[in-house]
Amino acid sequence: MPPPADLLNDDVLAEILLRLPPGSVLRSRAVCKLWRRVTTSPSFIVDYSRRRPPELLVYPDGYMMGHRARNALAAVDLAAGDTTCRRRLLRFHEPLRLVDSCDGLLLFAIMQRGFLVCNPATRQWAALPSPTTKRPCAPVLPSGFYFHRPSGEHRLLCIADIPPPPVFEYDPPSGKFRRLPSPAAGEAAPDAGSFYYILSTAAGGGCARRLGAVAEVDIKDPFPSACVAIRGTLYWSYHPEAGDTGGADMVAFDTAAEAFRRIPMPPAVGLASHRLRVFDMGGRLAMSAAVEAHPRRMDVWALEDEGGGGARWACLLRIDGDLPRPRRRAGGYPVYEAVCVLEGGALVVAGGGWVVLYDVEGKRELSRVDHSRGVGNVSRCVYRASLAPLPEPDARPFPVDDVPGGEPLLHYCSPGGGDANVPSYGNRWGRDDTWVVPNEH
Repeated sequence: MPPPADLLNDDVLAEILLRLPPGSVLRSRAVCKLWRRVTTSPSFIVDYSRRRPPELLVYPDGYMMGHRARNALAAVDLAAGDTTCRRRLLRFHEPLRLVDSCDGLLLFAIMQRGFLVCNPATRQWAALPSPTTKRPCAPVLPSGFYFHRPSGEHRLLCIADIPPPPVFEYDPPSGKFRRLPSPAAGEAAPDAGSFYYILSTAAGGGCARRLGAVAEVDIKDPFPSACVAIRGTLYWSYHPEAGDTGGADMVAFDTAAEAFRRIPMPPAVGLASHRLRVFDMGGRLAMSAAVEAHPRRMDVWALEDEGGGGARWACLLRIDGDLPRPRRRAGGYPVYEAVCVLEGGALVVAGGGWVVLYDVEGKRELSRVDHSRGVGNVSRCVYRASLAPLPEPDARPFPVDDVPGGEPLLHYCSPGGGDANVPSYGNRWGRDDTWVVPNEH
């Protein structure tokens, strides 16, 4: 008689395993070849992430800044109304900084010089290649983290400022070389300046690929706004490629064609008077526009049509003074922003530690939860647990803090939510239940 595990067909087995937590699914791969084949199939990995509840990433101990600052990262179930419904994912130290989340992968910046990607569910991590130049570059700015469907890999669009090469002149009287002043902007070397680069999580890493020069705009801060990836396109409410339009246009980037284009802003919305944030509303581009002078007032717009030479926007929701009054902080009151839309159609609005759910069609508030007392700072990153493997996870120990007896700059918390005493290096689970996630090639 065959073993009980062999009596289940693939569909029934997949339906059972889809209901298990990530650690149990990963351990089940060691049962037999059939279970491993089912749980590593692309369709299973996609369905597993789709069934996981969306969670908002928060800093339960508050967000610390400065040298050797330590931060914890936790996930709050957006469908729960209790601030204690959260689970700690990991701890990270300076110089790491959380940048974005995509398909269950978290993107961290390292001293604005490099990036790494980690999957809290599989406990894997991998470093992204740095812009390859013969000389060091200035800070590298992340611009968009996305999934590139044609290649099946996750990519990062970033901006790197490449300085001109140093020029030295020999001084015969002293017999020494002296460095000449840097050339003016118009006289700089052709390979110097700000350029776009594509960094990939593909196996082998490869080299960073340069796309082209960043548009020159007369502004003090060229840093792009937060972006959202929707069906192979990245969107920003503000980006240098918008040019000197006075905030009348937003920018989109086709990840397949790797080309930028401009999209007109919603009517009566501008960067000077509103805090803007783009987000995904069920597969279409949406934008929240909070009035800077009135922190409890916000409009929600959705892009109906982009063709015909102009964009057509529709105002789906107007919140006028109904948002909770946030606690005042240094510099004024924090402004609310829309984060995402849940499967039932509820809009998630966050700001000042509050998380508010709105029924867009019914134009009414569903719930509000004050997370400021229970979890500290609330990020704008939405996380869904995923079994997506990194093509080539790094098996080396994570770099250790430079203090006596220091611990790794990033390590995971135990499955129960507490902090593991022994850090997990990339592919390991924990102290009491150690296992290694095999590379999925």
